[in-house]
Amino acid sequence: PPQAPTSGRLRAMSVVGTVRVTCPGCARAHDARLVQSLNTRTQPDDKRALVAGELNTVACPCGRRVQLAANLLFYDPDAAYYARVCPGDDDALADAATVFRASGATGRLRLVPSHNALVEKVKILDADLEDWAIEIVKVLLLATVGDLDRVLLFDRVDRAAMVIHWVRFDEHAAAPRPVASDLAAYERVAARAASAPDPDELQIDRAWAVAAAADLVAAGN
Repeated sequence: PPQAPTSGRLRAMSVVGTVRVTCPGCARAHDARLVQSLNTRTQPDDKRALVAGELNTVACPCGRRVQLAANLLFYDPDAAYYARVCPGDDDALADAATVFRASGATGRLRLVPSHNALVEKVKILDADLEDWAIEIVKVLLLATVGDLDRVLLFDRVDRAAMVIHWVRFDEHAAAPRPVASDLAAYERVAARAASAPDPDELQIDRAWAVAAAADLVAAGN
């Protein structure tokens, strides 16, 4: 498949190709469209497909749905926001971070390990919320149920009702159910500039948020 751009040309390029995919359920082969670079201004349909969970997927007639594990660069020029999906281990993420920082991109840069993590980042961006504050609130909410390893995903914000909606999974990362929390709790965290990450911090995730939440609690807030 084509490779996502890794130079100062990040802003201008769209990278879309075709790959041959074998269904793990029935072993049927498919030609699949693969998007590796998405500019929200020039590819609005691809962005909608991303948020809907349909981008870079193959629906086989056997009923199996396959998510393609591939690098994907997401760029929102209006928000000056870049996020790059880099599947793999910590070494792969570290290598991607080096390339990302050397690419010449400016603005907010994020590195995520999976397609689903990117979808959540985009939802947070579209809701005009800070992802770092959302991650800290996640940790604080999960601390109330005594399980920081539980999967909790941002879904949407209802500003009229002053509520953030989430999807929480059980201890087996299954049985998703909707939960809600006060928007005011998020706003208190977001107002603490001292809790914000350094500008060169690319991975704003659970590990980062656990440390940030501990500092927040230690400060007595």
